[in-house]
Amino acid sequence: MQKIFISYSRKDIDFARKLAGDMEKAGYDVWWDITDLRGGDDWVRTLPAAIQASELFIIVLTPNSVASEWVQKEYTQALTLRKKIVPIMFEMCDVPFALNTINYVNFMGGNYEDSFKNLLQALGYTGEPPTVTPYERAKEFLPPVIRKHIIPIIIGFIVLIAFVLISIPKLVTPPIVITPSVVTPTDISSTSTPTASVTASSTPTEIITPTATVTPTRPSLTPSTTKQPFETLTYCVNSLYANTINVRSGPGTNFAVLGEPLRLRECLAFRAVNENETWLLIASNQEKPEHQQYEGGWIFRELLGLGLSGAIDLPAVTLTSTPTPSNTPPPSNTPTTSPSPTVTPTETATVTDTPQPTDTPEATSTP
Repeated sequence: MQKIFISYSRKDIDFARKLAGDMEKAGYDVWWDITDLRGGDDWVRTLPAAIQASELFIIVLTPNSVASEWVQKEYTQALTLRKKIVPIMFEMCDVPFALNTINYVNFMGGNYEDSFKNLLQALGYTGEPPTVTPYERAKEFLPPVIRKHIIPIIIGFIVLIAFVLISIPKLVTPPIVITPSVVTPTDISSTSTPTASVTASSTPTEIITPTATVTPTRPSLTPSTTKQPFETLTYCVNSLYANTINVRSGPGTNFAVLGEPLRLRECLAFRAVNENETWLLIASNQEKPEHQQYEGGWIFRELLGLGLSGAIDLPAVTLTSTPTPSNTPPPSNTPTTSPSPTVTPTETATVTDTPQPTDTPEATSTP
């Protein structure tokens, strides 16, 4: 049996206990401090010896374990001894610098049984995986980013309410004073009636022709009905291909680059995936100001180190084309003047010859 050392934070002991039991079902000799440390043992000597005796080293990555000094010493010792290290991402957190070149197994979402099979595959397990029961997480009503800053948020909310209450002026209703009028019976004969005259003024109306402005828009997104679109998950850039990656304005390399290139080990909040779960959509209201330029952009899934992680627990969205307004002015009617035909009279003179009478000589009498 291969020996495995599990490094974790005591705040995540429920998951560590479940993982250790399932690894023992698979035939591994698991060492974790709850069962293998006895009272009076010297931790400084026992833990390094247990790591040295183990062939495989598993570290459960959570915000608690990353902040733990003991966990840092344990994986530093494993790196020094050149042990095979397999990180498990149980809750989203920044991957330690010493481990950022190692692909982790994603246990954050999806099916626990599938994630456990992926872990056995990463460890080089060749037998038939044992049947394991699902792991039920404690239901959390707030995302990790809000839970991390819940106390400052509550204090700020209380201060805001107090400021609003102080700033609202008190509504004071002015008293109504009724002055009695005195009518004198004298001089009633002359009564004047005011006449109101109305003068209508004509104001010329200016006709303004609206001009259509064409604004480039990104493709709109239609969320699926399987999950609410406002829930977000945070992932960190953990690519082994380059030092920086590009954020695209749509889910594909044919879309334009959005903002400046994003550096490695930067963590952003995501709110959706495309239909094939190959691209992730960056959520709005990023925590860091320098990440606000990427809001609404897309990142390729493989650049986040999620190639072997299975399904992503985010809603899928469908791209819908948005019509672009036309800016073609209507054709103008321009009258065309056709020249009128010119009539040229033609006169034809007809000459008729009239014959003249011919004188006939008279007969001459002969004497």
